[in-house]
Amino acid sequence: MRVAFLGLGRMGRRMARHILDAGHELVVWNRTPGRAEELLAAGAVAAADPAIAVRGADVCVLMLFDPESAADVLAQVTPAAKRGLLIVNCTTVGPAAARELGSTAATAGLRYLDAPVIGTVGPAEAGTLRVLVGATDDDLAAARDILETFGDPEKVEHVGAVGAASALKTVFNLGLAEGMAAVAEVLRYGTELGIDRDLLLRELAAGPLGYLVNYKRSMLETDDYAQVAFTVAGLAKDVRLATAAVTGRLPLAEATLEITSAAERAGHAGDDFAAMAAADVPAPA
Repeated sequence: MRVAFLGLGRMGRRMARHILDAGHELVVWNRTPGRAEELLAAGAVAAADPAIAVRGADVCVLMLFDPESAADVLAQVTPAAKRGLLIVNCTTVGPAAARELGSTAATAGLRYLDAPVIGTVGPAEAGTLRVLVGATDDDLAAARDILETFGDPEKVEHVGAVGAASALKTVFNLGLAEGMAAVAEVLRYGTELGIDRDLLLRELAAGPLGYLVNYKRSMLETDDYAQVAFTVAGLAKDVRLATAAVTGRLPLAEATLEITSAAERAGHAGDDFAAMAAADVPAPA
């Protein structure tokens, strides 16, 4: 297949490499230049813009930052794409935006999969991401070969119609964010009480927050958040998508955004989301 891959960030370029390694013809585009060198050396072709990238493509994968960037790129894709092009949108956009983007694609005669991924850089590198799919049965069947290049075949999950996958993705990421906010607050509390940091982390690792504490243990011990799996800014964006998706308030989500904002003000926007703890927890004495 000829595949256009649009968006070569930390996740996208790893996902695109699996498509190329599977033997597909790959055309790539990224808003910020200079991120495609490794893919180009392996045989991919760079396009100057999204419209050029999708000319003649069978599949177009979007791996962008937010609903606005996805809408902007899709607007450039639709006039240039051949009828029936399969759009696989792996961007986390929220349920309402997913339905709107799907409608835009359908109006242009294109097929659309709402296909956000669960997993960070490690699974993207290994090609073992979990892929949530909101689409028709036929469109999922048409896209499955591509999805299974970067996703674990056992974890490509059809969860409903367009919008359902993005809804579930925001649920997952809201839980992740609120869990990390809880870790940050409990660390701050324990530290202010004068509890030794190692003892504090050992205790938390054995309790209900253990998954996140163990996952981010080395960062929490060293206060070094430069090895990024998922940025503070990216997680904060997803929490905002969650708060926008419902009519009532989500008080824990709002409190979590206070912590992500503090982390961003402290210069951690591009650091791993574990840096939420750095913004809310004083350094050990």
